[in-house]
This record gives sequence, structure tokens and C-alpha cells, in this order.
Amino acid sequence: RDRGVGGAAELGVGGARHNRPIPVKPLIGVSSGTFDGFMGPYIALEEQNMDEQLVEFTSQREVDTRGELPVFTSSTALFVYIKNSITRCTNLTKGQTFFQLFASFQDTLKKYANVLEGMFPRPNAAVAAASAAINLSANIGIGAALANPSSVAASANSSSSGAQSYRIPPGEEITICHVIDTCEYCADTMEALEDLIRDKIEDKYKDKIDMSSEQEVFHDVTAKGIRVLVSGLENRADKAFRDMASIKWADMDVVGEESPYVRAIHEAICPFVISLRGLLPTSYFRNFCDKFATAFTTTFYNSLIKQKRISESGSQQLLLDVTTLKTLLLKLPVLEEKAGRTGGAKSKQGTKIAPAMYTKMVTKQFQRIEILLKLVGTPSELLVDMFKSQWEGGSALDFQVIMNLKGMKRNEQAVYLEKLGVDPSIARTGATHGATSSNITDHVQALQGRVSDV
Repeated sequence: RDRGVGGAAELGVGGARHNRPIPVKPLIGVSSGTFDGFMGPYIALEEQNMDEQLVEFTSQREVDTRGELPVFTSSTALFVYIKNSITRCTNLTKGQTFFQLFASFQDTLKKYANVLEGMFPRPNAAVAAASAAINLSANIGIGAALANPSSVAASANSSSSGAQSYRIPPGEEITICHVIDTCEYCADTMEALEDLIRDKIEDKYKDKIDMSSEQEVFHDVTAKGIRVLVSGLENRADKAFRDMASIKWADMDVVGEESPYVRAIHEAICPFVISLRGLLPTSYFRNFCDKFATAFTTTFYNSLIKQKRISESGSQQLLLDVTTLKTLLLKLPVLEEKAGRTGGAKSKQGTKIAPAMYTKMVTKQFQRIEILLKLVGTPSELLVDMFKSQWEGGSALDFQVIMNLKGMKRNEQAVYLEKLGVDPSIARTGATHGATSSNITDHVQALQGRVSDV
């Protein structure tokens, strides 16, 4: 027999014959991998099935309340389908076809984020300019500010966000909370999904498995949801602010109990915030409180400076109202839930002490309002000294706003601007042009209206 190199066996010690193993490539996946290039119809079928689910989800509002926070059942159903789809695919192949299916999952999840975003109310046609922050001490020269009020308006407008305004129908704030909760659930679940796919797919594709961009899409929807809630609550308090603006503060000569508009603000804010506290994750609820408190105090301040004149008694009444509203805003993060609240969230037993940073922020925002009203009620002969001591960093334009609210005449304003240290020619120019807070706000509203038209 042939005992050459090509033989299948060799003689060992003592003439024993040993078989030499011949390496053979593994057969698992060979057959299925051969057809990876022809699995397009299979991928298309999976995509079609997921798209059909998305269409159904657009009209579904069922909520799963078994978890810590309520989420739409459509989200859990979608991830169950994806998991089953992974099982079906990996029984056939873990290579190219599975990677293509992963890309389909990415696309479907982004589409689902759009479905969730579509549950938000549509923005109002007009931009809510009244709530835009107006920086009366804008970074422009004092002379230019007094001589050209429109330059201040343009500066304030350029720094505003141009945020859209939303009106939330009664009860729909609960749906918006469910959207936010569902987005949070999806973003968290995608981390486990990413790990599952990376664990099952062939090695050469592992480094390409990344769902961070899809998570970011859901985070963006969450951020928009918070903005919608803030704007929606602002709009619910809008009538109360209109009632406040209609009061003749210039003719008020008696200080009484809190004004009716204050109670209206309470009734608009409290039920809304209580619902949100029980439905949103703690970090998102605090973020909502921060944003709403800032928006509310800005709107209140702008409503004040749009008044033509406020009497001394009017300023005292407003200070009383502000004290009540400040107490409400300070309690915003810890408002108690009412028994029998709807929405499907589990009851929370949170702290009754508001976060220190929130308290500091709200106190600072209201301090600006309180100083304004105290100065409006200050006798004219003491105004310059009181302004310098109480309004830290106050500008000449701020000072003129106060004089305008006091009803001081133009020539009188020029004299007091000179006492403040403003150049006499600039003071006279500013007083002549009447750079009041009211027309500055009007300029900002007009400019924002033009932007929204574009």
C-alpha cells in the first residue's frame, strides 16, 4: 500500500495505525449565509408588518399601567414584535440579513417617535410673543436705548427663542404625559435591544450596532413635550392675566384682599400641576416646574410694565397679589395629589420640600417684580436713591420704565435721569422719545409676529 505523504494514516510506535483528523469548516450558517443576498423580500415583509403596526398605533391610546409609569401599550407591542422578529431572523442567519433587519428596526423606531409626537396638539397660528423674555438692560449703549427704543426691542427679540404656543384641551395634558413616559421607556428599552442584537449578530457587524441616534429622537420628543406642557399651562392662565391687565390700577385708592385674578390663576395651575406630578418622572417634572416658573414670572413682569400707570395704592395691591402668587409658585414642585386622580399613574409619596435651587430661582424672579412695584410706589423725591440701592445693575432704561409707570411727565423724567447720572442731552432725548416698557413690548410683539409669518 502507498504509505506516502498523501496517505490517510501513518504507522506509530509498535506499528499501531493512527488516524489524522482533517479540518472541516463548520456547516452551521453555510447554507443560510449563501442566500443572504436574496433575502430582500423577507426584509421587505418584516418592514411592511412593522409599518402596518405603526398605522394602527396612530389611533391607539391604550395605556399599560403595570410599570412604575404609564406607557402606551403600542410601545410594548412594538418591542415584542421586534424581539420575535430577531428570533425568526437568527434562526435563519446572523449575518448580512440580520444587519439589514437591524437597520429596519432603527427606521421603524424613528417612525414610532413621529407617531408619538403627532399626539401633541398643534401649535397656535400666532407666536406667543407676550411671554417672551424682554431684557430691558440689553447689551447696548444707554444713550442708544433711550434714543431708539426699537433697538432695544430688536435686541430682545434676537435673544428670544421664538417658542411656539400651544393650547391643551382639558384632560389632554394626561396624554402628553403618557407620550413623555413612553419616550422614556423606549429610550431605556433600546439599550437592552442594542445589547441583544450585538450579542447575536456575527462578529464583523458588532461594532456597527449603535442605537444612540434613535434614542436621541425620543429624547427630542420628550423635550418638546415639556415645552408643550409649559405653554399649555401658560395659555390656561392667559384669561387671568387679561383680567389683571383690565384692572384700572391707576385709579385704585384702596388696598383690599387678593384680587380675583389671583384666584383664577390658582384654579388654572393647581389641578394641572398635580396631575403632572403623579404622571411624570421626577427629573422631568422638576424641569417642567423650572421652565413654567420662569415663563410665569416673565409674563407677569411684562404685564406689569405694559400698564400705562400704577397708583401708589395700586402698587401696594399688586405687592399683596405677588406675595400670594409667589407662595403658590414656591410650592409648585410639591403640590399634593388629589384623591381619585385619573390617568393611570401610581401614587407618589414625594418630599414636601421644594428643591433648594428651584426655591432660589423663584425667589430671585419674584424679587425683580417686588422691587419694581416698591419703586413705583416710592415718592418721586426718593426715587433716585431708592433705585440705586434696591435695583442692583439697574439701567437708565429700567429707571425710565419706573417713571413711566408712576405717570411722571417727560420733562420731569429728564430731570430725574440727569440726577441718576445720565448725560443731560441723552436724558432729554430719551424723555422726548418716551422709551417706555410698554412700547418696547409692543415692538417685540410686532417683530415676533413678522417672524412667525415668514
